[in-house]
Formats: sequence, C-alpha cells, structure tokens
Amino acid sequence: MRQWLVLVPLVLGVVLGTAQSGVSPLGIVPAPIPGFSVSIWTERPQYTIGEEAKIFFYVSQPAYVYIFDIEPSGRVRQLFPNFWSPNPYVPAGVHTLPDRPTYRLEVTPPGGMEALQIVACTNPLGFSPGTPAEPYPLLGPDVDAGRARVLGIVPEPGCGCCVTAWTTVQILPSPGYGFWPCPPCFGIGPCPPCFGVTPAPPGASWFCDPGGTWHFFIGGCPSGPGICWYLGPDGRWQIKVNICFGNCD
Repeated sequence: MRQWLVLVPLVLGVVLGTAQSGVSPLGIVPAPIPGFSVSIWTERPQYTIGEEAKIFFYVSQPAYVYIFDIEPSGRVRQLFPNFWSPNPYVPAGVHTLPDRPTYRLEVTPPGGMEALQIVACTNPLGFSPGTPAEPYPLLGPDVDAGRARVLGIVPEPGCGCCVTAWTTVQILPSPGYGFWPCPPCFGIGPCPPCFGVTPAPPGASWFCDPGGTWHFFIGGCPSGPGICWYLGPDGRWQIKVNICFGNCD
C-alpha cells in the first residue's frame, strides 16, 4: 500500500479475521507469548476502487509496531511506520490508520485479495519509515523478496520479543474509475466502459446484457444472451455473441 492504499480473486464474501496459528503470509511463525498479543482488521471486509479505507490494530502492551501490505500483484510494502507517521512506538490499546490528517488511504488498482500483516515487538526493528519519494517503502517486487527482507530483520520466533497477526481484504473494481482492463476494440463494435490502464487478471471478461449494461467478471463469460469480451488462455482478448431464439428462460 502506498499513500493511496492499494488494498487489496474478485470473489464476494471473504471473511475477515486475524490469523491465530500457522505460517503467516510473510512466513513468520507466530509463537505464543504470555501477556503479549496483537490483532489487525479493516473497517470493512471489502472495498471498491476509489474508496477511502481505515485499518485498525490492537496491541496488549506498549510496543514497536510494523504493518506490511502484500498487494494483489505480490509486491510487499511497509504501511506503518511511514513518511507521514514515522514513529513505530505505540501505547497499548486500539489504534487507527491513517493516524494523522496529513495522509489518507485510498483504494486503487489492481483488484483482488490483499493481505495485511502486523508485527509488534518489545524492541525497535531496523525498518526505514520511508522518504518523500517513497513514503511507503517497497520491501520487495514479489512475496518471496518481501518475505526475505522481513525475515532478515524480524527476530526468530520464540525470542519472547515479537508477536504477529494478519488479515485479508477484498478489492472490487469500480466501473466509474475506468481502471479495469479493456479489450482492444478501439471503438469498433461494442466496447466496455474501461480504458485498459490495468493488465487484465486471468479469466477476466466483460459481458453486455440485452439491456445494454456492461458487467465485469472473473472466471469467464456468463451464460445467457449478450455480448462478451473474454481473455482467452493464450492471453488474447476474444469476443463471443450469445443469441437466443424463442423461449430463453
């Protein structure tokens, strides 16, 4: 996530929650520490591109807190501390991001599933708070690189000094923003309300129903009469027209 938060498959009904056991998205194995706990969640389980988001986290005691964002693209960024809020030390209790009026968290493309992971420690870790050019430091262009960077700084599990938790959030497209992938129709034939700014995810399709309304789908064209642009397995856009004769119910 950046100054404009890139939150994070476009499937409805994702359940938000803080992971309590198992290997985390960044490969940190949580170890129980008596009296020291942490959790993280978002204001809503899903956001539409263009909306502003809020992140909440809880620490059971004063701690140095670091929050990492695993974007749908796989990039790993440090959300907190950041250039506008550089102090990682927080008191016990519930906290909210953004924590200052100098920045906001706006949802931007790409859509998909995004993970947020929090690490709270009794001692400070060696993460930079960012710069004006990169207020949310990029820790790696993919999950493996980001994981290696984080694991190289976070102490080993069982040291009694750090705890971790994580959650997920779903990002949905906003047709009004025009960020979603557009087939190469260039005005020839029916074209969806998009501008092709973002690369299309696998299984992307645009479907125009008989009423002339466009719908964006992941997983191929829906059944029924209409016009559908879909991304084939070869990575090329194709068009399919379904025509109904007689009773189509």
